[in-house]
Amino acid sequence: MKIAISCTLLVVLMGSLNGVAAAGESDNELPKRVVHFADLDLTRNAGVAVLYARIRFAAREVCGPVDERIWQSLVARNRCVTQAIARAVTDVNVPTLTSYHLTKTGQRITLAEQR
Repeated sequence: MKIAISCTLLVVLMGSLNGVAAAGESDNELPKRVVHFADLDLTRNAGVAVLYARIRFAAREVCGPVDERIWQSLVARNRCVTQAIARAVTDVNVPTLTSYHLTKTGQRITLAEQR
């Protein structure tokens, strides 16, 4: 079954490259990229992989270039990209994408016990 998704996803920069966020900064003031995915079937692995690639690309664009000669710049950019991807995956809130992201990052989810 094809999921019809008419919304867009905003990949939001979670912090500045120098690691210092301005006090009181809102999401509206942070750089964003729109990632369209209404054309993808997120019930299929291929669709999820394409969306994840789009999110990664947008996160790298939003987080800006890095001066690879400066280790701190590389670390800050990687942190920015990681946070932007995680935020985007959370915003989409589709189990197949979340599972794909967790697999790619080696993360695990621990579910709360039912009482």
